[in-house]
Amino acid sequence: MYHSPVPLIIIQADCPALIEVNGQLLGECVQGGHVAMPASDTGDYYICAIPLEATPPRWPVTRKLRLEGGALVGQPAEDVSVCIWPGGVYELSLRAGHELQSAGAQFPHTLDQLSYSVGKCRRTLTLYAEDGLRLCIEDGGQPRTGLALGQGDQGSLALYEAGGRQFAAVRTAGFGGERLLMLDNSLSAALELAAAHIELEESGIAAIDSLGTAMGHEQRTYYSYSAASGVFMPSHPEIGFYTRPYVRPKAGTLLSTAFCEAVREGFKEEAFDYLTPSLAQDLDFDEIRDFLGNFQYCRPPLSDEGGTLLGLIAQEGDRLQSARLYEFTFEGDAISDIGEV
Repeated sequence: MYHSPVPLIIIQADCPALIEVNGQLLGECVQGGHVAMPASDTGDYYICAIPLEATPPRWPVTRKLRLEGGALVGQPAEDVSVCIWPGGVYELSLRAGHELQSAGAQFPHTLDQLSYSVGKCRRTLTLYAEDGLRLCIEDGGQPRTGLALGQGDQGSLALYEAGGRQFAAVRTAGFGGERLLMLDNSLSAALELAAAHIELEESGIAAIDSLGTAMGHEQRTYYSYSAASGVFMPSHPEIGFYTRPYVRPKAGTLLSTAFCEAVREGFKEEAFDYLTPSLAQDLDFDEIRDFLGNFQYCRPPLSDEGGTLLGLIAQEGDRLQSARLYEFTFEGDAISDIGEV
């Protein structure tokens, strides 16, 4: 499929849909599936996706694709993404129209409350949800101030001690991960963090973010309070597996993906561990990086059934991507050869 003598258009939709091209029925595109058609190297193609399910309500979209001399002309529309593969193959992903869903207003409710002493005064913090997350601060039973903490649906309060000082740890969580606000006794922000995971430990605070690899690599930065400077000092970020275990991939797409991502991230030792000893001794890491080039992510082409092909995909624009295709040979659970297709 990926070495067609004429340009090939592969069409996907984000819901089950009927696909029409230039007014002619091409076929049904099931969820996760695709339809394909040969194309002239020069011409205009009006591609329509007609949703087939009634719930949630969706409506058809029609978008134009133009080729000149086998090359794509112009940038795709905002609801279309195009990936150009070797051999004149164009993968289109269409998003059918849909209404923006708005959640109904929630009744205000308290998530957590914390009371502690600040000098001779008793301070009370109340974390509650009301059109977002909010914090009410009272001193001696009288309102002191309030803070809007942004969107989220979860949160907790705790007293944290470091360097002989106490801090109010305000933790909130939502769709974007976790946030932490450390307030000192004067209500100044001693530390503000946002990460996928945040852990409060006696010796410091860990902020953990995913690197987005198939193996689940994570980056952890540790913040320790310095009594001398009066601030939380970050450590050098460390790479590892902190919230999930590492499991070595078996031969196939996952192994080749793990290898390519290790090369991209500069994990030399891990990358060579995925190769057979005979292949590893013949290769230089910098040569491998030059061979694979720059890419943002990788996935097999839609036609790959053997688990040996992998596309390294680079972002060329907001909605335009280009892929280079590589073939992997395996020996046991290691890569014995790599070639560009």
